[in-house]
Amino acid sequence: MSGFDPVWLALREPADRAARDAGLIERAAAGLRGHMAAQICDIGAGAGAALRAFSPVFPKSCRWTFVDNDAEVLAAARQACGPEVALRQVDLSLEPAPWPEDCALVTATAFFDLAGAGWVDRFAAALARDRLPLLACLTYDGVMRFAPAHPLDAAITSAFNRHQQTDKGLGGAALGPKATPYLVAALQGRGYRCRTALTPWRLTPAHHGRLIETLVTGIAGAAAEIGDITAAQAEAWAEDRNARLSELQVGHLDLYAVPPAS
Repeated sequence: MSGFDPVWLALREPADRAARDAGLIERAAAGLRGHMAAQICDIGAGAGAALRAFSPVFPKSCRWTFVDNDAEVLAAARQACGPEVALRQVDLSLEPAPWPEDCALVTATAFFDLAGAGWVDRFAAALARDRLPLLACLTYDGVMRFAPAHPLDAAITSAFNRHQQTDKGLGGAALGPKATPYLVAALQGRGYRCRTALTPWRLTPAHHGRLIETLVTGIAGAAAEIGDITAAQAEAWAEDRNARLSELQVGHLDLYAVPPAS
């Protein structure tokens, strides 16, 4: 599951790399060091940003399988990451367990907030059945902070968060900001040990101008679409934010979960 423009994925990759929690990545790397040529399955892989983010820390012998439903972004991944990466085009709405038999770690980035509760339950059950660890990064947590403030910031954020809980094509109404707590509960109920870390984007116009503009436009459009904010209000808010923002923070959570010892 991706469905995202490769241009958007490229825009967000530097912000993602800066936000990911180094401690959880190191824990995942430590778990791989007991495997020979460990197989990693990245679901909703997009253009391969996870490989670029984790490869400096993970064992050099790791093998990767990228799973996505979008042929265009998988083609971009092939071009960026080379022929040694295995690609699988899969409809993840139908298949919550797309990893190969010899998988040692499942990873995902900015993915679980798109999924419905039932899909996450099926995923957690399959992960526990196969006794696999999970490194899930940059799941949106519903928190946005704008500086300087605007009177509509809170209303826009609330409307956007409601939009994030509409159907995104992955098992019905998406969990949106509730995704990480729901996933943690589903895994802990199956004996997993879970660690989370706050991983907000901290964006400034000097370093992330195009990303901020794209985000603000998208946030305003989603807020207007849900109906809590008029199109005129959303447009005025977006114009102000793009003109006056000095910093935008977008909250995320990273999760590393390991199955119970046998």
